[in-house]
Amino acid sequence: MSKLRCISKTLPVCDGLEGLREMKRTRILLADDDLLMLTATGKLLQADFEVVGMVSDGNSLVEAALKLQPDVVVTDISMPKMNGIEAVRIIRGTLPGIKFIFLTMHGARGYRREAQSVGAAGYVLKSSAREELNQAIQRAIGASA
Repeated sequence: MSKLRCISKTLPVCDGLEGLREMKRTRILLADDDLLMLTATGKLLQADFEVVGMVSDGNSLVEAALKLQPDVVVTDISMPKMNGIEAVRIIRGTLPGIKFIFLTMHGARGYRREAQSVGAAGYVLKSSAREELNQAIQRAIGASA
């Protein structure tokens, strides 16, 4: 049996019994109205995932999700035009296979319950993002494998 050997860090291409093939990276769509947080989150995730888009309001999140069809959406709750909870509810109705992680400053149980009610796979406080966000995404995609 042959071991897989990665030959590229940014776009993993490995050789194995079937020859060269591209390994699929998890596609992430980010949504947050705080542009500094949005940029920082994108930088945090880009080493391990393919960040396919970044948007700053709920309407744009719905539009981008329908167009890009990511594997995972990481979204804030409080955003202009439409909040993250409502955006997830709409997206889930059309694309039920997408996993959703809420990245928010809201630690109150009521927000967590609302996120769970729309099928959130994870809930991470912004203050813990550096330590917990990658793990929450890995758990979400692992649950679907």
